Amino acid sequence: MPRINIIALEKMMRRRNMLFKHQLSNLVGVSYTRLGEIMSGDGSEIDEQTLDQLCAGLECERSELIDGEI
Repeated sequence: MPRINIIALEKMMRRRNMLFKHQLSNLVGVSYTRLGEIMSGDGSEIDEQTLDQLCAGLECERSELIDGEI
């Protein structure tokens, strides 16, 4: 599973003028709870579908959000 780079995710959110997790959650269709887990580091390993949703919403490439794939 890919491991998300939390700092990169936060940076992408700022680039898209998203100051709050709920904005991203609503945009990409990932629950606020799950997004909170991802961003706190508790759930930084994410499934492919969630990663694709985040990339589509943030208009970025997978490589910009992940540390590496396992």
